[in-house]
This record gives sequence, C-alpha cells and structure tokens, in this order.
Amino acid sequence: VTPGFSAVDRAVREIAWESRFDLLERGITPRYAAECPGTPRRELQDGLMAGLRVRPVQNPYVELTLQQRYRLNSWPSRDWSRWSPHVAGIRGSRRRYRVPQDIGPYHDELGEWHKPRVSGRYRGDIEKQYYMHSLPWVWSLDYFRGRGHFMDREPRGNKRWYKKQFRNAQIAAALKHVDQLVDDYRKERRESKRLSWIEEIVEEFAGDQLAAPYVRKRRRPKL
Repeated sequence: VTPGFSAVDRAVREIAWESRFDLLERGITPRYAAECPGTPRRELQDGLMAGLRVRPVQNPYVELTLQQRYRLNSWPSRDWSRWSPHVAGIRGSRRRYRVPQDIGPYHDELGEWHKPRVSGRYRGDIEKQYYMHSLPWVWSLDYFRGRGHFMDREPRGNKRWYKKQFRNAQIAAALKHVDQLVDDYRKERRESKRLSWIEEIVEEFAGDQLAAPYVRKRRRPKL
C-alpha cells in the first residue's frame, strides 16, 4: 500500500461528516476494571486500528483510589448513570450547565455580548467527560474542518535542502505551457512601453475619448 493511503492513514486524517447530535447518541458509559496483572498488559482495543490508537477512549484499567471514589460518589459531573452530553456538571459543583449554550459567549435581550457562563478551566472538564464516554469533542470550532496531521507538515530544516527541487518542479510545470507564457510576456512588455511622441501629441490635442481608437492604452505590469 502506498504510504499515506492505508486504512490507518485514512482513519487518522478522517474529517467528521455526520451530525453532532447523531454522534452524541453513541456514548458508552464508562466502566472500571482492576489493573491487569502481568507485563506487558494488553491495551483496550476500542479506538485501535492495526495497533495504533486513532481516537481517544476511556481507559477502564485504573486503580480507584479514595480520592477518585469520592468524586464518583459525590460529584454530579461523575455520576455516569445520570450523565447527559447536553446537560453536564463540572467538578466540585452541583450545578449543571447546558452544552453548548453555556460554554460559548452569549448576548442578552438587548443585544449585548457576555463572556461564557463556564470558564475555560471547567470547559476542559466537560470535554474530559465527553472523552470518558468515548465521544469526540464535537463543539470544537475546527471539528468539521479537521486538523493537519503532523506527518503532512512542511519538512523542517534549511530551505536550501529542498528549494532547488521545488524550483525544478516549478520550471517543469511552466515548460508545458511555454508558448502561451512567451506570448503573454511579449504582450505585457509591449503594452507597458511608454507612448511615443506622436501618440502623446494626438492624445493631448484630441482628448482621451477621440484618441482611444488610434492610441494604444498603456498598461503597467503588476508587481
């Protein structure tokens, strides 16, 4: 398979196309399990393709400490039996917020804009709750545009390493239309030449409107 076109490459670079609200119906309730004995342990197979993780999922193999148990038993934001992607709580609070209405700026009945009701710190906590339910963060501003993969970035290093090859490719592409490019260049240079003495006299005495059919229009090249 050509590098960059395998099933894993397509899964990593996939851009969302389904509706946000259809995706939110596929949440998976988090489950917890004791840590697997032995080394190495087998990873959770959800979200894996050919051994590579292409989407974030909740890790069930955790050791529940007393602090984690307190959160699960006391915080509404960690009450998975009543959790909803549309109305979510935040850590350390019993108040619930509407998603996405409360995580973005809003304007009142007078048309004045106000900052979000949920700060960025607690918005990140709501995002973490989505990931724990194996849901993507669909309220990101670039969710449907997608992000560039780090393997598709321009190679780092000195430009002299690849500028010559890039210039040769430009020349090869331009040579395919060399005749048209030469004609356009000659026409551009001919039109950019200054008017002759007789053309200036005719334009000065006859005016622009009467001299237009007989005197060429000078066009300066775009820089």
